[in-house]
Amino acid sequence: MFVLSKIVSVISERFAIAKEGAHIVLLMTAATIVIWCAAAAVNSKILLCGAVLLTIITGGVSFLFRNPRRAARDLTDLDIISPADGKIVSIIPVTESGFLKKEALRISIFLSLLDVHANWIPVSGVIKYKKKSAGKFLPAFLDNASIRNKCVSIGIECNDGFRMTLVQITGFVARRIKCHPELGQRVDRGTRYGMIYLGSRVDIFVPRDTSLTVREGDRVYGGITVIGQKHDSHAKNKTSHS
Repeated sequence: MFVLSKIVSVISERFAIAKEGAHIVLLMTAATIVIWCAAAAVNSKILLCGAVLLTIITGGVSFLFRNPRRAARDLTDLDIISPADGKIVSIIPVTESGFLKKEALRISIFLSLLDVHANWIPVSGVIKYKKKSAGKFLPAFLDNASIRNKCVSIGIECNDGFRMTLVQITGFVARRIKCHPELGQRVDRGTRYGMIYLGSRVDIFVPRDTSLTVREGDRVYGGITVIGQKHDSHAKNKTSHS
């Protein structure tokens, strides 16, 4: 078990494959090599076709579980970065009753099947809230998917008092969510915190006085794109990378 874990770790680091899918890619790659060897040994056209098909599938799975290394530059302490790749499908005022418990802005990012499915932490702080909710698997681009679909929510509180909520939402194809941080854990802006398998949606809830730098229809990139800044009232207590 330790050896397999070590191999998965190496694949994740050297080939930019998300650790959540590294074991799947490893098994499929091994199966592909076996089929190719068998096809060469017995000179079977059927095995050859199977090897080609499995190679294509393995390549596709590796693409879906890709984990690009990212580092945003020239950020200020007030900047909030996008937690996911995708298209902003809505920005609306709502009441966030889970963690913020007040009026907020909800920014919804839709991740297509071709987007990177990893998720990044938007601000540094401490996980003060975490909740897993059961639900349906409606298409993630639907507005009511955020309240009807299976999801995982976390609330982050920064040293300067700023608070925000992140919600990972499943979609019609996506059925599994990985959210690694636990309650009380310190998290740093720009680090990976989880993944939603095969297309999905991420909702961001921020206070109404947050200054947004994006609008509906914009394309954003997790860990890189600045989606807004905290209100200036947080500047006097700001800490590095918060």
